[in-house]
Amino acid sequence: MNHKNLFTHLAFLVMTLLILFGCTPGQETVKTTTIYLQEIELSGPINQSPIHISDSSETPSITFSPRFSYSVQNSVEGKIEGHTLVNGNGVFEIDTVFNPNGTINHYEEVQGANRYQYKGNNLQWNIPSVTAGIDIDLKLSRNFALFGGVNYTNNNNKSLWGGNFGLGIYGASKKGMAFRLDAGAHVQSISYDAYTIESVEITGPSATDEYVIFYHDVDESTNLNPFINLTINSCYPDWIFNFFVNAGYSWQTLADFEPKEPDENYYDELDPFYSYREIVYDLRGESTIGFFHLTPGLIFNFGAYTRLLVGTRFYFITELNEASSSLFILPMMQVDFSL
Repeated sequence: MNHKNLFTHLAFLVMTLLILFGCTPGQETVKTTTIYLQEIELSGPINQSPIHISDSSETPSITFSPRFSYSVQNSVEGKIEGHTLVNGNGVFEIDTVFNPNGTINHYEEVQGANRYQYKGNNLQWNIPSVTAGIDIDLKLSRNFALFGGVNYTNNNNKSLWGGNFGLGIYGASKKGMAFRLDAGAHVQSISYDAYTIESVEITGPSATDEYVIFYHDVDESTNLNPFINLTINSCYPDWIFNFFVNAGYSWQTLADFEPKEPDENYYDELDPFYSYREIVYDLRGESTIGFFHLTPGLIFNFGAYTRLLVGTRFYFITELNEASSSLFILPMMQVDFSL
């Protein structure tokens, strides 16, 4: 075989390999995936900032505070951006593509059918009726403290744990008034049941394909969110009861997950055998909301080391689109034991 024939055979082999792998000089195959959140159901408590009462005592101390709260409202609906476009009936319309033997190959969007914005709510948050917890406050000096705590809820046989930690600055006047400024973070588990869609488009010199993958994920996520609050209280030892007002702002992440479990009602489309460059667009909206909260209440002292707090917590949602309710009312009770 002469050199000319050898070169011809090599060139033919190279071109064949390029065609098999979907690539020609200067071209490539691209897989573009767009992620949408169709709907999600959540279960978990509202993050409740701790309430710390101050007095004129200058002695470093440690306080244990068991607490309970009751949620008057047990659910709220809202909207997270990132739903697919829908047809005139408000449904994401798809076609089923079959194999020659009658089995399902994949699902694909009906071209031109989904042209409208989704108008409904796609988030439902179930809030447990009762939240129980215990906080620990360590006063290191006459003006500085560290604190931490844990809380527990159970809703529909789902046990969820959370907690808080941070630092506080406090002081008291000789006129019988005191303040406490706390800054910290909540750590809270929340369960979710979410339906997600991935719309996939593959384009290249030897491949053009479009299909959708459906996911149904049921799991829990644990989220870290900051808060800040101010407590003002009276501290007259001779009064039958004193008062307090706690106010602040907190953030809470409702959903933070990646789709992992294909919906068993659908078939997952396998990746193509040829190589590709992947691009991912995640259109799911922000799922961290904000609360402004206000808690007025009364303080009953039982000796020098024990007191009872009763009050009502008002939580106002500030960052949830189309919320079915913006106000949550949570009667609360707390007992402080100081050492």
